[in-house]
Amino acid sequence: KGMATSKMATITLDAVKMSDPRQLKPDSIETERIVMVLDETIAKLEMSSLIPCIINSLDKFADVLGPEITTNLIEYQKLSNETEHLLSSSEQGDAPRAEEQRGCVCLLERRLKCSVRNVLRLLLANPLLCQALKQEAWTRESPAEAFIKAFGEFRNFMLERLLTSPVEEEEKIQFMEDISLRIKENTEAITALQAELAAATRTREEEIHKKDNVIKDLKTSMQDLTKDCKASIQQLKQEGQKQREEELQASQARCARLQQDIQQLGTQLNALVLEHRVSELALRKRKCRAEKEIVNWIEKYDTDIGEKQ
Repeated sequence: KGMATSKMATITLDAVKMSDPRQLKPDSIETERIVMVLDETIAKLEMSSLIPCIINSLDKFADVLGPEITTNLIEYQKLSNETEHLLSSSEQGDAPRAEEQRGCVCLLERRLKCSVRNVLRLLLANPLLCQALKQEAWTRESPAEAFIKAFGEFRNFMLERLLTSPVEEEEKIQFMEDISLRIKENTEAITALQAELAAATRTREEEIHKKDNVIKDLKTSMQDLTKDCKASIQQLKQEGQKQREEELQASQARCARLQQDIQQLGTQLNALVLEHRVSELALRKRKCRAEKEIVNWIEKYDTDIGEKQ
């Protein structure tokens, strides 16, 4: 367990070094020399990428550069223009002429390289001037910027490789193999899980399809049932309407008969009322005569009783 912890600590430290190359420090003279050469190359690349910008603004930088550097830059610009002109003209000339121009181009290229080396030597001899130029002439073309960035990554990679001992290299290889093995195992596990997931998905889709079919059948049954219910309701409405009309006709006929009976009974009632009124009048007359007779008999009785008394 202690060895594994130490191994993991070493690997973690290596990972930190790889993630931040500035933390790497040379541990031998050979490494320092190689890193120094790479750093000088990066500085030369940075300055050489600024030369076109400096030349385009040569009037602006003339006082800062001084006469010697300015003269070399003018010479470089002249050689660069001649080279470009010669290259463009060689593409349009005939074969013998083109062969002669290619020789001139090679000569001009050698002179141009010497001019660049002279300019870089003069510039790099004055670090303060280089720093000032980097701050003022900060614009670089994108290919040059990309190349400088890639070369810086190459410098960091070389430094990291130089600082890695054989034991650490073996540990890293073993670590990468372990990682590869874990990745393989994880990939196999993921593949198995994906297969299980696909199977479960298919099963679920089949179940969903079955449920969809059942739902579809139920919907069809409900639609048929709805149609049947609508037909039954329509039939019941028609039968009810017909029965209502028949009952209405029967009721109207019954009402007519009852109305006729009422009229007949009313006529009979009126006749009976008239008859009863005649009989009542006769009875009233008889009653009045009887009351008069009773009164007379009472008076006669009172008279006879009074006489006897």
